[in-house]
Amino acid sequence: MKNVIVVCEAGITTSLLVTKLKELAGAEDESYNISSKNTEEGLEYVKDEPVDAVLLVPQIHHKATEYSEASNGEILKISVRDYNNMNSYSIFEQLNEALA
Repeated sequence: MKNVIVVCEAGITTSLLVTKLKELAGAEDESYNISSKNTEEGLEYVKDEPVDAVLLVPQIHHKATEYSEASNGEILKISVRDYNNMNSYSIFEQLNEALA
């Protein structure tokens, strides 16, 4: 099972995105554990738990270095366009490519 977190400033706005990503993972028969965290929770989480990928929403792209230093997982920056349009297909495709 691949452990993935989606991180945003407060951890609230990503709930719809996480739901859509879980649906896509289920449709593709992919084994993912996908959850959302706020910035501080996410940073502590990656220090304590192994993660395969961290998806950062545009508002916190500036935290990429901190997450990269705290985790061995892939750090992916969700584009402004994909996030604003909730383009879960594009985001899921990028996630799969990064973890292939």
